[in-house]
Amino acid sequence: MGKRRSIIKDFLLKLKSSKKPLEEIDGLVENQNIAALLRRKILEEKLNISLSATGSSILDFVETEGKISYKSIGAIQVPVTVIGPLKIEGYYVRDEKYIPLASIYPALMEAVDLGAKIIGDTRIRVKINRCWLRLFTISPRRRPIDLCRIVESEIQTINESGKLKILCFGRGAGHIINTVMIGENGVCKTLTKWVEAKDLNNLLVKTIGSRIPVITPYLVFDTSINTDIHKGKLGDYNIEPNLFLEAYNALEDLKPIDNSLQPIILGVLTSFYSSIGIKPEYALRSDIRQYNAYTKFRKITVSINSRIIFPLTININELSIMNKEVIGILRLESLKSKYLSEIASALVLVAYIGLIASIAKASI
Repeated sequence: MGKRRSIIKDFLLKLKSSKKPLEEIDGLVENQNIAALLRRKILEEKLNISLSATGSSILDFVETEGKISYKSIGAIQVPVTVIGPLKIEGYYVRDEKYIPLASIYPALMEAVDLGAKIIGDTRIRVKINRCWLRLFTISPRRRPIDLCRIVESEIQTINESGKLKILCFGRGAGHIINTVMIGENGVCKTLTKWVEAKDLNNLLVKTIGSRIPVITPYLVFDTSINTDIHKGKLGDYNIEPNLFLEAYNALEDLKPIDNSLQPIILGVLTSFYSSIGIKPEYALRSDIRQYNAYTKFRKITVSINSRIIFPLTININELSIMNKEVIGILRLESLKSKYLSEIASALVLVAYIGLIASIAKASI
């Protein structure tokens, strides 16, 4: 450990005189875990902020496989009770959860860091209400195509429940987005099998005579997440509970003007996607507009409803980063969107609480 600290100290001295230290780290350090630690140390000194919660469990210097494609500053530890224990494949996962954090934006870092400290081992409850399957397609033809009607008729012939509803945003030769509502409580098995069986390709061939390029099928989950925060926990970080609530109300007042919360939520989602190798632009396609908060006497309960987008199926072999921490959390051969949604929802709430707390703290 002493040798490692000496190495880190030497690197920091070399980078201190650099005009662009964050960029030079890649050429100076091969070990990605040490690089993450250096980035965090540089940012702490430059921005005069503490990243103790964010960086206290970076990756424990465990070597990652493959080339990391993002500028990691470490990982945030989500306590065992936060999003679980998750029940996966019939078993409860009780491990501590280490979620890589890729962002280097100061506001996002501070929000996540402070939120993690305030929450501590408080339980965050995640509920997924319903989901959609969206098909983004681009038609190469100029004449309009009623793809909505065609998809609807095809699905109804293979689904007997009659619970599916087709919503089409835009029809014609341009960008066609079709949304299929999938039941009330989860993914419709029939439709999932329909996509997995590649009947989608056959359908697209039928609609145009040649395949319409499909950008990506993905799920949109409507999730509700909430937690109880004790007043004492806020006091530990010099945050008055009343100011915390006033800060929330201030955010609510600002929301119709500039939707202040959206950058934080999209930042967390983008960071999370990047850390497990999913292209960040998936997150940026989301349309997040609903936020709610509730208070109780002696306890503060914050609820947030967010629409979170995930690809329909993610195989570990397809990830650009073989992130052992994330895969270890899920203990699955493939990463199922529903569980990723739960984890990302918890991270969103961590940042949300931290954002409110940082405003309250600044008001003291």
